[in-house]
Amino acid sequence: MFHIFAAQVKGFLGGCRPIIGINGAHLSGYYKGVMLTAVAIDENNEIFVLPYGIVDTESIDSWTYFFRNLRCLFAQYESQKDDWTFISDRMRGVESALFEVFPRATRRICCQHLYSNCKAAGWSGAAFHKMFWIAANAYNEYVFEKTMSKIKDFDAAAYDYLKNVEEQWSVHMFNRTVCCDHNTTNFVESFNAITKANRDMPVLTLLEDVRNWCMKRMGSRFDKAVSMEPNDLTEHAKGVLATRTDDSRFCHVTAAGDGEFEVRDDHVKFPVTLGNMTCGCGKWQGSGIPCKHGLRVIYNQRLDPRDFVSPFYKGPAYKLTYGDHIHPMADPTHWPSLDVPEIAPPQGKRNAGRPPKQRRRAAHEAKKGKRHKNNKCSLCKELGHNAVTCKAKKASSKKTTHAASSSQQGNTRGKRKAAT
Repeated sequence: MFHIFAAQVKGFLGGCRPIIGINGAHLSGYYKGVMLTAVAIDENNEIFVLPYGIVDTESIDSWTYFFRNLRCLFAQYESQKDDWTFISDRMRGVESALFEVFPRATRRICCQHLYSNCKAAGWSGAAFHKMFWIAANAYNEYVFEKTMSKIKDFDAAAYDYLKNVEEQWSVHMFNRTVCCDHNTTNFVESFNAITKANRDMPVLTLLEDVRNWCMKRMGSRFDKAVSMEPNDLTEHAKGVLATRTDDSRFCHVTAAGDGEFEVRDDHVKFPVTLGNMTCGCGKWQGSGIPCKHGLRVIYNQRLDPRDFVSPFYKGPAYKLTYGDHIHPMADPTHWPSLDVPEIAPPQGKRNAGRPPKQRRRAAHEAKKGKRHKNNKCSLCKELGHNAVTCKAKKASSKKTTHAASSSQQGNTRGKRKAAT
């Protein structure tokens, strides 16, 4: 089955960025299957649910069925666009099915899954972890190539593996018109976490819970969108601007003429052009929100930063995304009776033992409830420990230092008394 409400497809085509995250989650009830989902990102950087369907298994045929229905749905609402950007992990059958239905599509791969593949191949540790994520989050080619050269020195096989990845995985590779720098499928996993509690329920109960959640979510944002003015920014864009404004205080601007400027950030210089809203660091083009270098120029020229933010983060787009809402539905007992055949459940044989509800984790994955080995300390920013461990080490170091100084002072006093 393939399921979506009109308000969802209208909102996505009206105001959302042209990126779609896809994933599959296994049902854990009596009748097995896989729930395929497609999730977008709205103007406030929150998840916007698109179609979801239930198939027997993840395969080329099931994903082709899902993508064909998605394309027919877009065509039904007069959208012939076929160069969408899709982001997912390397699930079975996705690549063949995607390019068969959307031959001009761009595919991104989730960097978290890519790093897991690297870890399974034996490339891990704090040093590789740090270099990998610097390369994945690089907004310009210089930073990417410099980091990749370090990875090559670290392990040539890891460098060859990452260089041969056909999908886009580093931020600097992304299409700038999409205005989205997401390189993981965390926003899709957020929706999977919402449905997890009900994936062991019967199919109709699962679908009703998802419908009810989507209806409440879109309803609250429908009321919020009504009061937004044309030049108002979403809360996400305001927060990013505020953070980058604080960081821009240490940048220095030199005007070059004709709307071009040179911004010095510490010992590095970046060219900024206000006309086409670009910066040498690449962050402005990648996110659609001015970077700290661009903001320094904007404030230097006494301009309004809101005029240089992508329309994807403004009131009109938010109104188009949440211009419709999912209408309430009567109880099934009040539905009209129709002369249609009753759908029987699939024929299946129950396996021995209690049905598993938890996904089997690979050998290289962290155990459930355990923090990852490469966790980052919020105090010293180092990998391999957390803030509690760091505080304990500092306290222990202070006690050792204090005890040593006390012992040294005691020895000094003893020597003075002996001399006296």
